[in-house]
Amino acid sequence: MKLKEFLTEALGEEGEQEITSLAFDTADVKKGGLFFALNGFSIDGHKFVAAAREKGAVCAVVEKFVPDPIAQVLVKSTRSALAQAAQNFFGRPFEKLISVGITGTNGKTTTSFILRSILEAAGKKVGVIGTNGIFIGKDRYETKLTTPDPIEYNRMLALMVNGGVEIVISEVSAHSLALSKLDGMRFDYACFTNLTQDHLDFFRNMQNYKAAKLKFFTPEHSKNAVVNVDDETGLEIARTYRGKVYTYGLKNPSDVFAIEEEFGEDGIKTVLNLFDEVVRVKSNLCGRFNVYNISCAATVAYLLGVKPEAIAKGVRNVTRVDGRFNIISASNYSIIIDFAHTEDGLKNAISSIREFAKGKIITVFGCGGDRDRSKRPMMGAVASKLSDFCVITSDNPRSENPLDIIEDVKKGMTNDAYAVVPKRKEAIRFALSMAGEGDIVFIAGKGAEKYQEINGIKYAYNDEEFIMELIKENVVQ
Repeated sequence: MKLKEFLTEALGEEGEQEITSLAFDTADVKKGGLFFALNGFSIDGHKFVAAAREKGAVCAVVEKFVPDPIAQVLVKSTRSALAQAAQNFFGRPFEKLISVGITGTNGKTTTSFILRSILEAAGKKVGVIGTNGIFIGKDRYETKLTTPDPIEYNRMLALMVNGGVEIVISEVSAHSLALSKLDGMRFDYACFTNLTQDHLDFFRNMQNYKAAKLKFFTPEHSKNAVVNVDDETGLEIARTYRGKVYTYGLKNPSDVFAIEEEFGEDGIKTVLNLFDEVVRVKSNLCGRFNVYNISCAATVAYLLGVKPEAIAKGVRNVTRVDGRFNIISASNYSIIIDFAHTEDGLKNAISSIREFAKGKIITVFGCGGDRDRSKRPMMGAVASKLSDFCVITSDNPRSENPLDIIEDVKKGMTNDAYAVVPKRKEAIRFALSMAGEGDIVFIAGKGAEKYQEINGIKYAYNDEEFIMELIKENVVQ
């Protein structure tokens, strides 16, 4: 592709230069490539322009000219330019798909999998981009980020188009919105699940975090909105959104709502009122919070023309979502593994367990290092208040001392019914050794993650795989 084909500035002869690839990291620069000098958020890509040229880049997109002989294109925002150039480079695949974006602190992954299942039950070929990976039909691809960087994102969209995908469902993180990864993309449906404290290591305060989420609900990024009006921010979106807005909830008046809810360890039974059309649904997923996720997915599916029968079938077909409230039954107690890593996530999960628990709830949890420290005592408070006993351990300590993280958690503990076991495997063993008839051991924080990051090294580890090892060893019976 020629440079002038996706950058409109007057480039003269340089505009005739063939571009073979795009990169914003010098490690990814190839001969004939276009390099984007990303700026801000602790990085200044302008310092690496010369290195990019030496690796074979023929042009650099910059926010300020640098003293280097490489051809340079000056733009206001290199991040926004990267997002739009990536779309052009891969043939603007986003415009060839029906697009659904889901944002919110919690529930994005589960909602995307429920919606995927419903749409597949209706005979649609669906792509999913999110925390648990990128899915094109039955094929799965790894991704490091909830919302991939623009080059990877558009490359995968192009694969979807080539593979006959009709609808793409994307988890849209606040980071991706703040970093302009989706600039130039206008989603057919923008969904909002909820807003609670998270990621303040990056956003510094809730106002900035909220502002990033709200960016999705603007004419530049979305045509229609589907929002949870039981959430304060969702209600604000519903009142101020300039496009067509559709609502769901359990408490406040909404277009879609659930009644006659029944909760148990075997799942959920409820009746959904979908724009005054009634459908009975049964789900293998547990917890009141999943009624919200089901409602969101059902709302979008209905708007896309899916019949109530296919909605009910699609909800029923979701047997589990990896790392989200996964239940493992032992002989006389149960183990639940969940990604809950925020105060609200723990509150929702443990409260849901309380609705069907016959015995004690023993919660194993920790907090990530190099992340929002202010949520640590808050998580300690909610876990100790709602559980019968807690085992505080390590999550992903990253560069921090695990004991320092644990001390922050302990500041919020409301009672003495807890133990500190820094090593995660030992903590899980300890919690299981305490479990008796009818008890539930709730292991929170890592969900489907396949690693534990300690001192910059990602060690292979997964909570469920470790539990299955214990079962083989007859430690869990």
